[in-house]
Amino acid sequence: MSGFRKPEVPREQMVLWSQRLEDALPEDHPVRQVDWLLRSAAFAAAFKDWQREYMLVEGQPPYHPRDLSGLYLYGMMNRIRSSRQLEAACWNRLDVIWLMSGQHPDHSTIAQFVKDHSRRLRGMFKDVLRVGIQAGLVKLEHVAVDGTKVEADASKGSVHKRDTIAHELEQVEQQITALEAEWQANEAREANLFGEQAPWSPPEQGSARQRLARKQRQRQRLEEALKMIEQRQQENPAGGTAKPIASTTAPDSRTMVDKEGRSKPNYNAQAAVDTAEGMIVAGDVNDQPEDSGQLVPMVQAVEGNCGSLPQEASADSQYNIGPDLAKMEECGVTAFLPDSGQRETPAPDSPAGQALAAVREGRTLTEEQWAALPLNNDKHISHLAFTYDPAQDAYRCPMGQMLPFVRTSSKQAKWGQVYRLQYGGCPACASCPRAAQCCKNPAQGRVVNRDQYEPCRERLRARMGSEHGRSRYRLRKQTVEPRFGQIKHALGLRRFMRRGLDAVRTEWLMACTAVNIGILLRCWDRVAVVLG
Repeated sequence: MSGFRKPEVPREQMVLWSQRLEDALPEDHPVRQVDWLLRSAAFAAAFKDWQREYMLVEGQPPYHPRDLSGLYLYGMMNRIRSSRQLEAACWNRLDVIWLMSGQHPDHSTIAQFVKDHSRRLRGMFKDVLRVGIQAGLVKLEHVAVDGTKVEADASKGSVHKRDTIAHELEQVEQQITALEAEWQANEAREANLFGEQAPWSPPEQGSARQRLARKQRQRQRLEEALKMIEQRQQENPAGGTAKPIASTTAPDSRTMVDKEGRSKPNYNAQAAVDTAEGMIVAGDVNDQPEDSGQLVPMVQAVEGNCGSLPQEASADSQYNIGPDLAKMEECGVTAFLPDSGQRETPAPDSPAGQALAAVREGRTLTEEQWAALPLNNDKHISHLAFTYDPAQDAYRCPMGQMLPFVRTSSKQAKWGQVYRLQYGGCPACASCPRAAQCCKNPAQGRVVNRDQYEPCRERLRARMGSEHGRSRYRLRKQTVEPRFGQIKHALGLRRFMRRGLDAVRTEWLMACTAVNIGILLRCWDRVAVVLG
């Protein structure tokens, strides 16, 4: 062995480097494809319209919106999300230097650009999606919808009760009054010393003017937090279960429990993913702790982004609410969802599926089938084990007894008015040997509710009970769920860096756009034909 390998060019050796950025990157580097995409005809109209927002009258010429938007988007693709990291990349990363043609915007310019042009940045999601549609990467045969919790830019300690926030606001008001008096006294003192033409000087750090501005911003956040508490209380017509708490740092966020069981300020990020190549066809962010009521808005967003509705849509059980099922049938979209509160519908060949089939056919159940019947949250036999007979307008229980119609009732749910028909009052419940498995109080008997959306649920259960329906539902595991893993792990978006619902929507859609661009690069042979 002759020794360790030595550098080919020592540090002290003078080298004549090439001055062409074009020679600094290989021909197949992904940044070249991203630049080609942004300079193609697919974005020409958007950037031409974007330029009209600039007032080119005085000062240094601004950076072109294609350069800064491309910088932000390419940084998102490479886990470079903050404006200071992007500024450093413009000096240190060769691919970013190539993309920016050697320009070096500072972090404040990048941050201000993202803040001022949020709407335009969100529009890039549609532009990228349109390229995927033209390249045949989006089929809209099946779309999977799901939601995930993403941390807000606020700590758990910033969440306070309404009374605490109101007390803090009162103290801030007093401090603002004192600072205003101090600032006016300083102005009067300077006027006496220098007259009306007092020399201007920049405010010192910690001056009354700066402290006053900080307190005014704090007052604004406290007022927004109180306003958000009142708004969430009014959003609950069914009884006002929303806790009177809010974050004073990011009032738009909401305290939610994530999958790890941690309760902290979060946002609910939604995504709809097409099954053809896994492109995200719709995305949104809201402050709702649950996914119920989000299915129809996401499917409508798919239509707005792609120009047509998907043929099929799947989601988990949290999305299974009656109004959404009825709306999906009205729109002609075939839905695949398990029953509310269940992870999935029992397979026909599973013990639970065979037990439910025996109940529907009116056969006598064995002990194994009784044990296999699904249970509800109260650990009693689920309503799925009761079969509705439209001819008699009654429910048949697993023991073969009929539960006749008793009365009607209504309640105000979060998604609207629910009209229920109640079936029960069967005298055989009191002496039934299976009463302990079925009823809380055998003397009163079992009661089964049926609302105006139950026919939609019955048709859905019939679909989900087939092997075809279960296979379509399983598409979620290879579409929307991996996309959340990619956004959180590969792109590093587990916590938003910006505050405000509008700002985090932009950040989320830019992450979805970065994922879609990655798919375009993966299928570049088909995309290049579209771009020309």
